[in-house]
Amino acid sequence: MQSSWPFPERLSDDLSPFSDRQIQMTDAERKRVVKPQQYHNTDAKRLKAEGNLSYLEFIEVVKLLWENSYPDIPIVPTFGGAFANYPCIAYGIELKRAHNQEPKMRYRDKALGEDGKYYIIEGQRFQNVVSFTVVVQADAAQIKGDSARYVGAEVADRVMEKFEDFMLEYTPVFKRLGASEFVYARRVSDTEANMDQTDVVKRTVLYLLTTEKLSVAGVDTVEKIVYDIRQYIAAQHATPIQEFNKVVYSNREKTDIVDLFQSATPNT
Repeated sequence: MQSSWPFPERLSDDLSPFSDRQIQMTDAERKRVVKPQQYHNTDAKRLKAEGNLSYLEFIEVVKLLWENSYPDIPIVPTFGGAFANYPCIAYGIELKRAHNQEPKMRYRDKALGEDGKYYIIEGQRFQNVVSFTVVVQADAAQIKGDSARYVGAEVADRVMEKFEDFMLEYTPVFKRLGASEFVYARRVSDTEANMDQTDVVKRTVLYLLTTEKLSVAGVDTVEKIVYDIRQYIAAQHATPIQEFNKVVYSNREKTDIVDLFQSATPNT
């Protein structure tokens, strides 16, 4: 059965069997007519990032897109007190660490600027565990557009389901805007809490966001700073420790080297 993935025109395409004409085709004829869609890293149509999306910029994009569709469920930063509106979605960063393949800044490129000077571009990727928590009052709540009221736990489950579908739908947008990688991590245990005498239920989902930090430095600027530092060090007077270690012998100086680890023969 031929699938219309990844661009189905309608849901029934994946369920409908071959037509009579396709059944009568030979295997060779069917291969010429129906070609599987395969995408590789070298494919020119492959979705590529344009720009560099930071964690805060990512949150701004999510907030803009979500509140445009669900203005009654705002996205707010996580904090210890009660929220102004319920239900709401609180965001936060659980963990940020250097990417396993890039523990430090690495060379990216060397470019010639408009001022005629060369600039060195370095970058480092970071892995961010981002949390989104749906917070709803525990007693009763209502989603706009619905005529009935529900217990808070039911509302929280429904909002979380909509939010997960929303994030899945807009994942290509996040990547196109500059997110190096964005994947679903896990859904953690449901919790209940009391925030400023308000009982609330929480539903939390975690996503893994990979961002990249870029650093641009002019070659001439780096060399000038290094030169100035060396000149400054050379012009400084000797430190008290250096003066203590100097022993004067007939108008000449000898510097004693102290072995702090006592791993070699002491100076005599």
